[in-house]
Amino acid sequence: MKKLISSILLCCLVSGVQAQEKPARIRLTDVTLMHEMRATPSPLDKATVSDRAVSFQWPLQADIDTSEEVLDGMKSRKKKVDKSRLKYQLRYSQDAALKSNVIQEETRWPFFNPEKDLAPGVWYWQYGYVNEGGKTQWSSVLQFTVEAHPDKFCPPSFKTMQANLSKSHPRILVQKDQWADFMKNSRSKPEYQWYLEQADKVLKTPMQSVNNINTKLADGLDNAMQRSAMLTRESRRIIDQEEANVELLIRAYLLTQDTKYSKEAIKRVIEMVGWDENKNVMGDFNAFTMLSLSSLAYDSFYDLLDEGQKQTLLKEIKKRGSESYNNFNNRLENHIADNHVWQMTLRIFTFAAFSVYGELPEADTWADYCYNVWLARFPGLNKDGAWHNGDGYFAVNFRTLVEVPYFYTTVTGFNFFNDPWYQGSVMYTLYQQPPFSKSAGNGSGHQGNMKPNSIRVGYADALARMTGNTYAADYVRRIATTPDFHKRFLTSKSGSLAWFRLQCDRPLPEGEGLANLPMGYVFPESGLASFMTNWERVGGNAMFSFRSSPYGSTSHAIANQNAFNTFFGGSSLFYSSGHHIAFVDKHSMLCHRSTRAHNTILVNGMGQRIGTEGYGWIPRYYIGEKIGYLLGDASNAYGEEISPIWLERGKEGGIEYTPANGWDKNHLKTFRRHTVALGKTGLVFIYDELEADEPVTWDYLLHTVIHPMNVTKKDKFVHIQATNKNGASDAYLFSSGTLKTDTTSQFFAPAVNWLRADAKGQFAAYPNHWHFTATSEKQKTYRFATIINTHLLSRPVADPEILPDGRIKVGSWIIKVNVSAEGAPSFFIRSTRKGEDVNITYKGGATIVREDGYETTLVDKRPELEI
Repeated sequence: MKKLISSILLCCLVSGVQAQEKPARIRLTDVTLMHEMRATPSPLDKATVSDRAVSFQWPLQADIDTSEEVLDGMKSRKKKVDKSRLKYQLRYSQDAALKSNVIQEETRWPFFNPEKDLAPGVWYWQYGYVNEGGKTQWSSVLQFTVEAHPDKFCPPSFKTMQANLSKSHPRILVQKDQWADFMKNSRSKPEYQWYLEQADKVLKTPMQSVNNINTKLADGLDNAMQRSAMLTRESRRIIDQEEANVELLIRAYLLTQDTKYSKEAIKRVIEMVGWDENKNVMGDFNAFTMLSLSSLAYDSFYDLLDEGQKQTLLKEIKKRGSESYNNFNNRLENHIADNHVWQMTLRIFTFAAFSVYGELPEADTWADYCYNVWLARFPGLNKDGAWHNGDGYFAVNFRTLVEVPYFYTTVTGFNFFNDPWYQGSVMYTLYQQPPFSKSAGNGSGHQGNMKPNSIRVGYADALARMTGNTYAADYVRRIATTPDFHKRFLTSKSGSLAWFRLQCDRPLPEGEGLANLPMGYVFPESGLASFMTNWERVGGNAMFSFRSSPYGSTSHAIANQNAFNTFFGGSSLFYSSGHHIAFVDKHSMLCHRSTRAHNTILVNGMGQRIGTEGYGWIPRYYIGEKIGYLLGDASNAYGEEISPIWLERGKEGGIEYTPANGWDKNHLKTFRRHTVALGKTGLVFIYDELEADEPVTWDYLLHTVIHPMNVTKKDKFVHIQATNKNGASDAYLFSSGTLKTDTTSQFFAPAVNWLRADAKGQFAAYPNHWHFTATSEKQKTYRFATIINTHLLSRPVADPEILPDGRIKVGSWIIKVNVSAEGAPSFFIRSTRKGEDVNITYKGGATIVREDGYETTLVDKRPELEI
């Protein structure tokens, strides 16, 4: 734990040194910090690379579009280009003039991974676009520094992968030369019997047909997007089930070599190959299902297939693989995070490419691309290990995050899990959803994540084994306490890592457990943070989560910059509201994705932009043993909708970005939210600095999803209480002036379930949530201060005591805060506990934290972002 805390404090101490050289406060003017498609080269000019081997990456030319279509079926309006004609030049050297010892490469993709890491020192590089006449348009010369690092992540080149890949089959789910040992070792593991039990049931179950797709559910839907979403969902219901059945048969054969499984699997795969001709089959996952089953069958049953069957499968693999490669290359590598690809389709394409490598000529290029795009972009779409889309869709990525690097590890002998991103991912997995707790509440679809399921725990299990992380191991041991814990999601399309556990014989490591973790953790590139009071006993844990993210609200992220959630005993209290019905749906957009659904601020009733343009960030933070602090800045998040992709989605989905719906001209200049965790007491102090270019109303929002809130107006503050079965969060809201308060149990737009029917075609109703708004009078400058006390419900807490000099006493803490609109924004908080030297000071500039004799000065630091 000390090593971990030291690393967190080091960031703060460095910031303290910078405070002497730079202004404490950074005011960003960027329209966006992240981009839907890469807009900056990597390494950036004057960058330092220390933790991993250098990968050169650069933007596509601005006037071309290389995608087949934009996300979710919306056509691009840019000029199309023949990808096969794209060429790039790259040159790099330690000579600033690029005259001597220059390495020059030509590539068909806008990235290049050197075969060996570059020597420490200063380097210079250029990238160039080769036109049809063969002339190269060069970029300016960029400079970067390579630093030596004893634990630098330097994976082997594609040549090593080529040399080590088996020429025999099977080679994907199991290596032929290890097959006999794999079967023998698997028999003692519970997953072995689970697979056989399920596969035997499949043998007795008649195969479904795409003619069973319930197309009637799409009748009467409002628009083409809704009808397409419904048909995609219903076709996947049938196809995903049959995919799971065939995969069970394939794996049962690989475990036993019993041909009763292979014969039935081959028969089903050959029949499914023609399913795409049915008009009811919709959605990109279905095409990849066919690619996955064809390639796994080809590889796993290679010695059992007759020539006709081989040619049928090779034809399907060639067709689907070519489609995949044509869609991915010169697009995926520059995309912020194409959901479906990183979730599963890249994994499927990777395994397909290597399953026929050496047998289909196209696979040489496919495998080269898959391997090198992984080295360039993945798994870290950001450095801190968090998942910017939020926990609602995090689990969909687990098989890709584990199975692809494990395959590369198996073939090359190099542990791809040594990538430092995975250590951060462990912390994200733990801090966003502790044992037996609801998830932190960020990203669409988070409402259903009530406690860590076996999919999440299986991911932690894999990381514990492959990285040696003992916190992850303790997480697994605490949750997976029954022998069949992992059995439920055995056939899950996105989740189960049962096959990995059969393959991997590394034990769970022993060492420090969850009780030794810091009270909080911050993910600065993703813009997330969490604080805990009790890792040892979940029933008594008060949790606080926060988001202010450079990714904004694009993809599955939501418009909740500078928003927080509170929890007790693993259940939510103040929490994000609304339901994720569909990606673009009126309720989902206006009452779940939009800012009005979250515990943050509206300006004149207006919320934050949808897209990367509606961004926040975390300029400074501190995690100590007795106090924690972070600052979120959402000053650039608000205004009229300007994202081209989201304007187009709104048009096709019938969403109007109007003042009536919560988007208007921006008048916000400053929204900085300071958060102080007062030890492990369950007390959190929040201070909002708000400034506009004209007088506006400021709406302070709180929401609950379990019980209604209790609201009481007191002389000096408004008291809002949220409760769950065992806990409560009491919020005491102080402000610059008189507040008008309102509570309602009605959504701005009703939650109508038109998409998510069960297997019988029944649509469950969505419950209402509760919403509190405190509205100020119109003022250009405003300040809110909130004290939140999260505690056991059976032990009510006293209101904060207002001392004669205006200071506030709560628990063992004294708070002096300026909530007036006049004067500099400021607060001072100190502990009154005997023998405890802890305080924090803010006067509009740097934040100064004092803890046990050590003083740390915090100033703004811009996060390092990839795209």
